[in-house]
Amino acid sequence: MMKLLQGFWRFLGWLRGEKEESRSKPLLVREKPPSKRVKTKKAREDSKLPSKQKKAADKESKRKDKESLPRRISAPKCKSSKGSKTQVNRNKSGAIIRRKKQRVYLQIGLDFGTSATKVIYTQLGKRISRAICFDHNLPTYPDYCLPSLAAIDSQGNLLLGIEAARFLSRKNWDTGFQRFKVAVAGKHDRTFYDELTHENFNRYRRKHSLDSDFTPERLTAIYLAYAMHESRERISKLPEYGDTDIEMAFNICVPIDHIENNKVREAFERIFTWAEAIEKYWYEKQEQIDLLRASFEFQDTRISKGDRRVFAVPEAVATMASYLVSLHKKPGLHAMIDIGAGTTDISICNLQLPSGQSKSYWYAAKNISRGTINIERKIASLIKKHKRNSLCTHQEIYQCLYKLNPNQSESRRLPVKDADIKSVVVEALEDLRNSEEYYKTWGCAYNHLRKQTEWEKVEIFVCGGGASLPGIKDVFARPWWKNLEVRYSVSKLPTPDDYDSGDGVAPFTRMAVAYGLSKPLPELEEYILPSDVGDHTPAPLPYLKLDHEEIYPK
Repeated sequence: MMKLLQGFWRFLGWLRGEKEESRSKPLLVREKPPSKRVKTKKAREDSKLPSKQKKAADKESKRKDKESLPRRISAPKCKSSKGSKTQVNRNKSGAIIRRKKQRVYLQIGLDFGTSATKVIYTQLGKRISRAICFDHNLPTYPDYCLPSLAAIDSQGNLLLGIEAARFLSRKNWDTGFQRFKVAVAGKHDRTFYDELTHENFNRYRRKHSLDSDFTPERLTAIYLAYAMHESRERISKLPEYGDTDIEMAFNICVPIDHIENNKVREAFERIFTWAEAIEKYWYEKQEQIDLLRASFEFQDTRISKGDRRVFAVPEAVATMASYLVSLHKKPGLHAMIDIGAGTTDISICNLQLPSGQSKSYWYAAKNISRGTINIERKIASLIKKHKRNSLCTHQEIYQCLYKLNPNQSESRRLPVKDADIKSVVVEALEDLRNSEEYYKTWGCAYNHLRKQTEWEKVEIFVCGGGASLPGIKDVFARPWWKNLEVRYSVSKLPTPDDYDSGDGVAPFTRMAVAYGLSKPLPELEEYILPSDVGDHTPAPLPYLKLDHEEIYPK
């Protein structure tokens, strides 16, 4: 009977996965009585000690037992910057195990303008495109603008951007290195040459004893490296990117006719590679560097296509991006007029929307050396006529143009009347519209689509710093061809829903190009540049030639 019970219990144990254990131990074992504790001599002596001495002896005994065990490495506590306690993880060797940072990818749109640079960034995987506010509080530039300026101070130091604008704010308005973007284009193609810009550049260079190696190309590469680094620093300090590993790519705008001009395009591509190498070295050093010396070290740098992080994008294509995501987009002829400080870009395209996918055929594009700089020169002449001294500062020019904006409050009293300023502005806009370059641009576009009725319904968008000038809509509403007895629709570009103006409250008319540049290249619309666009003139309607007898049968 006993053997039968033992076999039954072993079978149950096997079912429970305890087969081996049940075999090694008999199930029915008589329990042994508890063993009597025999006190040693030391234990008997300890029992006779007073209670306090007994506690001290027990504590000492425990300490010796603890020291005899192998030591464990405990995780120390450290205080974070906010004062809360955080645990630092360590591996078996005692090295600190840091949490791997999340990697984020940002697309930076750098609108490198003649007077100022505007920057917008977009995090890949997120919808919002946000403008960067530089918080410089300059009297002559809004906070969302990074001045495209350079200067030499009294100690011979090269100043860039914000520091240069602050240094030049009380000096003559055309002092310092300005419009070096125009100087680069004019150096490689005479059609973009502006005599005053080149004269001022060389005069300021000689004044500060800089040799001929200090070229517009070198200064442009140094400035772009500075603009990229300044943007990186501003973004890295934002709370949402405090504990992330940021990977950045930069899109920089180039006018379409610069891209189609081999010499000018190659010059800007070299400058972009040059600037990328300088900024990369600056970022890796994590400290201030001598930018002028670095420009010589990285002058001949070559970056492979796969490692490149700075790209050139047609300016008009970037400008069109906000219109293509709006509900107002429609197929047909469109013109973009971007009035900047030193130049005006006129680009004309035929937008087609086959199956909902946008595709733009750019018929013509021209970068005209006429911008608000011509207005500033005329305003400077007016101010000098009303002043005893010949000095006219950046701040006075800015305040005159500031008064023209109906959305701004009245500025301090100036010697020039508002009517005189408006007259100067309208006259400059009329000179631009009546210029030979303006008419040639429209004529080149017409050669791609020679059908008059199509050119009676062109929609014109204005953007840039001159988009809010008085009289701009009336000037450009008049068609370029006298046979067209219509008036064009002239308006500002629509503001997209995913645009965040940032702390600088940046108006979208100034940020439209940077917005398009903040989109990765694959997300931009499909486009065809003028040199690759064929003849879109529709074939004439077929007609049947009939003789008199067929028309009037007997």
